[in-house]
Amino acid sequence: MKILIIGGSRFFGYFLARRLLADGHDLTLFNRGRTRDDLGPGARRIHGDRSDREDFSRKLGAESFDAAIDMIAYTADDSRSAVKTLRGKVGQYIHISTGSVYIVTRDFPCPLREEDFDREVLPRPTANDEWWLYGFHKRGCEEALREAEAEHRFPYTILRLPIVFGERDYTLRAYSYFLRLGDGQPLILPDGGFNVFTHIYQADVVRTVAANLLNPKSIGQAYNLAQPEILTLRSFVQEAARLLGREPEIVDIPWDVLESSGPGVGISPLSTRRPFVLVVDKARRDLGFSATPFPVWLEKTIRWFREEYLGGPPENYRRRAFEAEFVGRYREAVSSLKVGT
Repeated sequence: MKILIIGGSRFFGYFLARRLLADGHDLTLFNRGRTRDDLGPGARRIHGDRSDREDFSRKLGAESFDAAIDMIAYTADDSRSAVKTLRGKVGQYIHISTGSVYIVTRDFPCPLREEDFDREVLPRPTANDEWWLYGFHKRGCEEALREAEAEHRFPYTILRLPIVFGERDYTLRAYSYFLRLGDGQPLILPDGGFNVFTHIYQADVVRTVAANLLNPKSIGQAYNLAQPEILTLRSFVQEAARLLGREPEIVDIPWDVLESSGPGVGISPLSTRRPFVLVVDKARRDLGFSATPFPVWLEKTIRWFREEYLGGPPENYRRRAFEAEFVGRYREAVSSLKVGT
């Protein structure tokens, strides 16, 4: 098949490109070309900026594809541009979306099913909430695709992902904890790390996409993809500690204390006050979705960071010494408190 990936140079987009080439597909990548790849001459590369609508249309408008996978549509206009350029020229358009489309709705439930997308959307918060903005704009992408399907029978499929982990994870969110577990200093978990979530391993996304190109059941549908295990952040950290051979000193500090007088909750990038659990029954039924067990993919991720990662620490690790200092001051303050007589 002729396949287009919009993006595809970083993280699981890179692994998807490798998988499609290995499966014998005729692969074209459209991206800015800023990240080198080792995909070889089998991948055709078209360099451009998809936010430049004229350039995007000019470079892809004369092309046709059996399937297109859009990794980097972040606004409704991104999706409308893709529809305008590819309408009538693609058999299936797979939009990589996010479970964050649910968290901008009022009183969103736990767990989350695909139909919960249609709940009432919350007003925009007064503070600059990046998570809210991301979810809101990704909803706009999905709504643009719904409109295109209704008006033009545009053949979309939407995959809603939680946080994705695995090799080549440039966000370094998991690495933030691996480093802290390895340095022997106290590890702070806001609110004890009892927030619940589901995540997904990059290879499970890659396998699902590759196995469902032109699957007629998926056309016009949205699917949650996630691991079956429902974890707390605390259990995530404890399993990582076991795999690293560490016995961490976990320190529970209230969220508000960290925000008001401490290093902030950014030191723990997987902390949230929102439960986030995706139901994947629909994907199992229609897509044959299955997930790698959590301990298996976590071990693979840790091994990659230990043996292959060549970059620096995440930004949230740069004041690591201050975290240890704050733990000492916090413990002193707590021990000085006395219950009234």
